[in-house]
Amino acid sequence: MPPQPHSIFLDWEFWSAVAAVTALALSQLPPVYLWFRPRQRVEVEVQSRVQITHKLGNPNLWMYVSIRNTGSGEVEVRSIQVSITRDTLDLGVFPATTYFEEPSSKLSVLFVPFVLKAGDVWAHGTSFLNLFDRTTEKWYRQADSALREDILKKRGALPPSEEKKFVEAEPNLVVPFTRFFEKTFVWNPGEYVIGLKVTTKDKAVAFMKRYRFTLFESDEADLRSYANDYKIGGGIYWTPDRHTGVWVPITPQDED
Repeated sequence: MPPQPHSIFLDWEFWSAVAAVTALALSQLPPVYLWFRPRQRVEVEVQSRVQITHKLGNPNLWMYVSIRNTGSGEVEVRSIQVSITRDTLDLGVFPATTYFEEPSSKLSVLFVPFVLKAGDVWAHGTSFLNLFDRTTEKWYRQADSALREDILKKRGALPPSEEKKFVEAEPNLVVPFTRFFEKTFVWNPGEYVIGLKVTTKDKAVAFMKRYRFTLFESDEADLRSYANDYKIGGGIYWTPDRHTGVWVPITPQDED
């Protein structure tokens, strides 16, 4: 009887090779659980407190923001911004301008668009600044220079025993700063709403949520007191230790 042909499907070496090739192919694919996720999706969380402060009355805000890519593909985050209202009064829209790379970082870095791969997280303390326009920035630099020069000149004339003493600038150099402060200061007592918005390359993935907080008369008084230091340059070309802003709790607007 002639020998029967050998079936490849009965060859254990064939199936070992198939298993090896399959395992290699699967290792190059995303985990199975990602197959059932939306292609692009982000989840955003914030710390329960925000820091309210200002620069010459011009409002600024700091908050810790965490953005997680819970989709199966890459997400390009283009911008993060907050809108602020007080008792329905629109106070402006402030973009994320700088952030701290690490919790222990002393200096912040500029915010730029970034890409999150599936499962990646971007979580940083972030500053939302109401930046001066070009005209205001030019005025500020000139006024800052004049006030600083006056103070340093007066300090240079002090005897060595008083070289660390605070000296006051001439009133005419301080008045422009106090006037600017009174014109731009907005942190009055009241109920505030923060609208946090994360914009991505794919507009369908954008995130928006509102949070609320309350400022009291004591918060306003603390923040207004910073203007008392302008005459010694505090809050203008150097920052006193007490100019730390006020920390207030926030809650999602749709919760009690």
